Order: sequence, then C-alpha cells, then structure tokens
Amino acid sequence: MKAGAPNRWSERNSALMLAGLAGTLSIALGIAGVLVDQMETFPGTNATAGEIASFVQANRTALVVAMLLNSVAVSLWLAFGAGVWLWVREMTGGESFFSACFLLGLVSFVTLLFAGFTSFFVLIYRGAEASDPRLLYDLAFGLLAMSGAPTALALGSYSVLSLRTHHIPGWTAFLAILAALAHLALFASFWTTGGFFSLQGGVIIAIPATLFAWILGTSAAMKAAARLEASTASPA
Repeated sequence: MKAGAPNRWSERNSALMLAGLAGTLSIALGIAGVLVDQMETFPGTNATAGEIASFVQANRTALVVAMLLNSVAVSLWLAFGAGVWLWVREMTGGESFFSACFLLGLVSFVTLLFAGFTSFFVLIYRGAEASDPRLLYDLAFGLLAMSGAPTALALGSYSVLSLRTHHIPGWTAFLAILAALAHLALFASFWTTGGFFSLQGGVIIAIPATLFAWILGTSAAMKAAARLEASTASPA
C-alpha cells in the first residue's frame, strides 16, 4: 500500500460509518416522531376544516415535538444519502447515469418532504386562526405523496447500481426495489377519496415503512463494510 493510503482508507471508512450511523439514527427519530404524533389518530381524508383545526389545537405540543423529530430525521437522510452516493460510486467504478439519478432523486424527495413539513408547521402555528386549515392539511400530505416519485427514482437507481457489483449486499437492492414499487403506489392518494389509499389514509404510514427498512438495512451494510475494510487494511 502506498504512503498515505492508510489515511485515505481511514477517512473513507469514517465516512461510511458516519453515514451508516446517520441512517440508523434517522430511523430511530422517525419512529419516535410517529409514536409521539400518533398519526393513526389524525383526521381522515373527509374531515372538515373545523375538525382539522380542533385536532391541531388539542394536540399542538405533541405535533410540534413530532415534526421537530421528523425534520431532524429527514435532515440526517441527506448525510446518509451522501454516504450511499459515495459508496456506490466507488464500488461501481465512478460516477454514472444511475449514481447521478440516485443523488438527484434523493435530494428531490427530501425537498418535497421538507415542503410538506413546512405546510404542516404553518398549520400548527396558525391553529384556529388558519383561514383554510384543510388546504394546509391536504397540501402537507399531498407533498408527502408526491415525494414518492423521486423516492422511486432514487431507490430504483440504487438497486441497479448495487446489483452490478458483489461489493454491495444484494439484499439491499431487493429492499430498494420493494420500496421503490411501494412508493409509486402513493399516487393512488390523488384519486382515492376514502379508505387505505386516500390522501390521509393508512398508506401514508405503511409505504414509508418500506423506505425506513431500506435505510436501516443499508446503514447496517455500510457500517459492516467499513468495519471489514478497516480490519483487512494493511498498514504496510
């Protein structure tokens, strides 16, 4: 190994480990957010503006805490995604069309999530004074549903890249494929007016769970790769 190589490998392993830790922590925070806000109790798709405003007023503190947890979790997805991008680029021989699609897809879906969070924060902030709480409520969930498209792009691109090399566990690719297909189903929210697939239906909890599973699994794979390479790197 050339002089300076151990430092390069050390930096690379540190980056993988940090990205993996960011992904793991993001899932813990995301789950905490779901437990705090109890999303299954949210007003349904056909709730009136008055019902939405009353719900927000009655649960304001819990909603603020949950949204802060979710915001930090999604912010950590940027750090996790940067690590995944660097990892797949190196494992597949450099930048490519699919690695660029992964990065753009990830940044795009995170941006849409933040836009949805902003709408919900405004709803909480205005509370009973909001002129149209139902519009803000629908906009928040609509942006979450729209994020399914770039999420599918990012996950689909990752699956293609990871299946091209034996250096990335194949099971993470299959988790990505499952999550990508599931996120395309979020578009059903825009024409289903009631039930599981409606805008505020159970789909908004069930489908993101597949993304959580991929992030958690890929985070574990990255940390394992970092530990393996650190243990096999030669100081010579």
